[in-house]
Amino acid sequence: MLVLFSWLKEFVPVDVPVEKLAHDITIAGLEVEGVEDRYAFLDKVICALLEEVVVLEANPSMKLCSVNTGQGSIKVVCGAPNVRPGMMAPLALEGAFLPGDRLVTRARIYGVESQGMLCSEAELGLGEDSSGIMELVGARQPGASVKEFLGLDDWILEIGITPNRSDCLSVAGVARDVAAVYQVPLGGPSWDPSQAEAAGEEEVPVSIEAPEYCFRYMAKVMDGIGVAPSPFWLKSRLEACGVRPINNVVDVTNYVMLEMGQPLHAFDLERLNGPEIRVRRAVKDEPITTLDGKEHRLDESMLVIADASRPVAVAGVMGGANSEVEEGTTRILLESAWFEPSQVRRTAKALKSSTDASYRFERGIDPLGVPKALNRATALLVELAGARVVGESDSYPAPYEPKELLLRPQRVNGLLGTALSPGRISGILEGLSMEVREEEEGLRVEVPSFRPDIAREVDLVEEVARIEGYDKIPTTLPRAEISPGREPELMGIARRVKRIMAGLGLNETISYSFASKDQVASLGFGADDPAMAMVEVMNPLSDDQAVMRTSLLVSLLGAASRNISRRNHEIKMFELGKVFYNQGGEELPREEERLCCIMAGPRHPLSWSLEREETDLFDLKGVMEGLFRALGIDDWHIDKDLSGIPYIAGGGGGVVKWGGDGEVLGVFGQVAPFVLERWDIEMPLFTFDFSLQALATASSPRVCFRPLPAFPPVERDAAIVLGHDVTLQQVLSFIADQAVEYLESVELFDLYKGSPIPEDARSLGLRFRYRASDRTLTDGEVSRFHDPLVAKILETFGGELRQ
Repeated sequence: MLVLFSWLKEFVPVDVPVEKLAHDITIAGLEVEGVEDRYAFLDKVICALLEEVVVLEANPSMKLCSVNTGQGSIKVVCGAPNVRPGMMAPLALEGAFLPGDRLVTRARIYGVESQGMLCSEAELGLGEDSSGIMELVGARQPGASVKEFLGLDDWILEIGITPNRSDCLSVAGVARDVAAVYQVPLGGPSWDPSQAEAAGEEEVPVSIEAPEYCFRYMAKVMDGIGVAPSPFWLKSRLEACGVRPINNVVDVTNYVMLEMGQPLHAFDLERLNGPEIRVRRAVKDEPITTLDGKEHRLDESMLVIADASRPVAVAGVMGGANSEVEEGTTRILLESAWFEPSQVRRTAKALKSSTDASYRFERGIDPLGVPKALNRATALLVELAGARVVGESDSYPAPYEPKELLLRPQRVNGLLGTALSPGRISGILEGLSMEVREEEEGLRVEVPSFRPDIAREVDLVEEVARIEGYDKIPTTLPRAEISPGREPELMGIARRVKRIMAGLGLNETISYSFASKDQVASLGFGADDPAMAMVEVMNPLSDDQAVMRTSLLVSLLGAASRNISRRNHEIKMFELGKVFYNQGGEELPREEERLCCIMAGPRHPLSWSLEREETDLFDLKGVMEGLFRALGIDDWHIDKDLSGIPYIAGGGGGVVKWGGDGEVLGVFGQVAPFVLERWDIEMPLFTFDFSLQALATASSPRVCFRPLPAFPPVERDAAIVLGHDVTLQQVLSFIADQAVEYLESVELFDLYKGSPIPEDARSLGLRFRYRASDRTLTDGEVSRFHDPLVAKILETFGGELRQ
């Protein structure tokens, strides 16, 4: 927001340096981001005395002037008709940068070197007279600054307005805060209200068909309009505030918007069909071409200002080209309205058309300022465009209801740590244009209509704090006891899991929690599967980030696909993160921490000393076992029933369960080919996916240490031929259930298929290790335990010893 200092002083009579003003209102919450000298371009323009004027022979209309700069004499070529000896005039020295992006340099004109430029009012941006050189009447000292001689002392304040302070998107709004800070009365420019009164009864019917989007619509009908360039003072102020002048009618609407914060719009009345005004919702795909020349297709969620047959403006955003005020316009309808902020915001975003008007409407304007701004603009149009008011209308279906809040002085001092009296608090709030009356409970405050951000008592406390001055509030340290923090439930196990997985040779990935619906569906889930209950992102950055993921495998498959496409085939990755499930209705999504791992490609890095071997399911199972061993998870088993898990290919994986109740830890196996095809992966890929909460429940934080055994073990090997339907896990579980004395461990050291083993069987080479803690076992002792155990295994599983 750009505010001209001289314009601000028309509302509040402050006599402080601009730097102090900038500091003081910044402390009060209006951050001044920059202060620019309005006339900085005049720094290299001086008062100069014309000592001699000679007509150039090469061109009699041009003159060569000898100019006294106070530091000597220079030659300047000038074509102005009014130059004469003894005249004091503004001289732009070499290097001066004048309005219109004109840089003054030395130049040869008709063979004569000109060392500067004698300037007119228009060339200096100080007026519109370009007929001759500006004469500095009363100037006596050559070389003096023109800016100081003319008293051009003005600055442009660049103020960063926070979204909640829409009331300060105007000169009057900023002036209210300045008046409160310096405790001076608030004023404003004077104008004759009678100029805004209608001199006739010409009526343009106005109907509000969408009162939920338009709370008030006012209009004045004017004729006798003379569209012309605006006077210099008006154009100068608009340009200083970053607004391009167009013509007197449009410039007045922009001027009042900057001055009072109320956007206005003028329609060429002769170009309206009817004429009438309908404030209605747009029809689907209804076309309109706005003033910037862009064509838009509207929808039913947007509000338009329409005549009898078509939209002539997008409400709160921009007018239509079909009703634009042009040079030949003589009759206008001037609009001032109060539109619902969120609707304007949605429309401006959908049309990608943010304007000064929409910027104010979407933050909330003063509902009681609608008639004030309309009357102010009308008076200016009467003065500057010869307008005559011949009619007016006011549709007000939702009158503004003032809001009152109770403010307790003890609450103010309790929050701020101050000792302000009720009188001081009342004075601050009254200085902010609030009405305050004392009651038994405290101060009853009527919130001004231009402050939609004040909704609670604490908002009033903030107003007191910023005007009193944050720097005046004493600093006190809060009393607080230091207590040890508690680590979140899963943080410790997550840290352990990451350390373990990295130690097992895997790389951690961290990816976005977003995915696309197609990516989740690529895992083959049915429509009723909980994994298909996705949380949709309201404003996704792209289609690939439209939903929250329900499986970490989606993120890892994307990472694997990118790595493989870049010729990195050694895939050993894991991710520990959240997945999200939509629970329907207004319930928050269910979040779950999970651990997912994928493996593919060569088992070892490429080396001359190692044969090339591909990663398989047993590599993945080894990582899984290493993780369980490090977490102290012992009582786990595999259920090969993979129903409901479509992305795991049958025959190799399963559901991993723990404990006697069979709590599910997760799943593991080879990724199904149809999933890999969707991700353009042409190599076998293996994965496991575990619930972190389940791992935390199953894990044991206890670490037990035992002394190294003092006596050697006795080992016995047995090659047992079993059917394919018998798993190693079943055999090991059976052995554990026998609780054989001195049996320390059982390991699989060989797996054999082929002749002479039957096709439906395989040979498992098991190594049994026995050890006593107090002596060395003899072969006879071991045989008494071992032989019956092997016999039970053969009998239970229908196996035989391999010969």
